[in-house]
Amino acid sequence: MLREDWNALFESLEKTRDIVSGWEAMPPDEKATRCEHSRHRTLAHLRACQEQWMVVVDEFLSRNNPNVTILHPWRKFDQGGYGEIPWEEHLTRFLADRDRWLAWKDSVDWNRGGKMNRKPDTVGGLTQRLANHEAYHINLFG
Repeated sequence: MLREDWNALFESLEKTRDIVSGWEAMPPDEKATRCEHSRHRTLAHLRACQEQWMVVVDEFLSRNNPNVTILHPWRKFDQGGYGEIPWEEHLTRFLADRDRWLAWKDSVDWNRGGKMNRKPDTVGGLTQRLANHEAYHINLFG
């Protein structure tokens, strides 16, 4: 990964943060079974993904070649009852975690890595996964 690529990923993460911050607060919608049915569900899903992948990045940064096992973000979503948590709680946590992630832009080695659920990955790979995944969900709302 080149520095330009790394910077572009962080521009994408900042853009998503700004878009989500501008969304009108929405209550949980029990009928929404997919992200495209509800911005509340989308925010909750983005939070779950960021939380889970942040756990992995933290381990990659703190230890050499760790093997990290995490729940799939949808499992975290379901087990944590994320579909019913109030908007403000999701937004507060999402933004706090996003600030932590953005702080890594100029302070970490994106090549540091290990294994996530037995598959090799890196800080750069997880940052790219997060940015691309969020862009997909944000684009569902135009």
